[in-house]
Amino acid sequence: MNYRTITKRSVLSLLLVILLSIQSMQFGFAQKKPETVDFELSDIDGDRHRLSDFRGNWVIVNFWATWCGPCIREIPLLNEIATTPAEVKPIVIGIDFEQIDLADLRAYMDKLKISYLVLLIGDAPLIPFEPLRGLPTTFFVSPEGTIAKTHIGEMSREKLHETWRELTGSSQKS
Repeated sequence: MNYRTITKRSVLSLLLVILLSIQSMQFGFAQKKPETVDFELSDIDGDRHRLSDFRGNWVIVNFWATWCGPCIREIPLLNEIATTPAEVKPIVIGIDFEQIDLADLRAYMDKLKISYLVLLIGDAPLIPFEPLRGLPTTFFVSPEGTIAKTHIGEMSREKLHETWRELTGSSQKS
């Protein structure tokens, strides 16, 4: 064997390794499976709830605060989603992202007629949901427990329905 033959073989071997690596990435062999997410937080009555309690259902997790104007404008839409009968309907969970007196929060929730589960933010960050990049922030969690989509900022009715159709293939409104 001469030097030229060894070099050609080395180059061909290297190219083969590169091509196989690219091919495996294209077919998902080198991709990591999405991680399931979970957290446990208390509601306004002190009862503990885990996100994993809702596996098998789509869950909309909405981070909000009473001082956040765009958050407040989303609440009627979230109420509508939580109460409207639908074939495939998400569970809505609001996470109050502030430290507030519980009596004040209850009064605020009554005033806005919040009909979905509201949880209180804890002391530890909810990884991978946090750190947030703004309020409101809405996460669509799949029935398998993975984050399927994230929306930062106020979500319009149209954007919500478009996202819902994209994720579920459902043409009905949620």
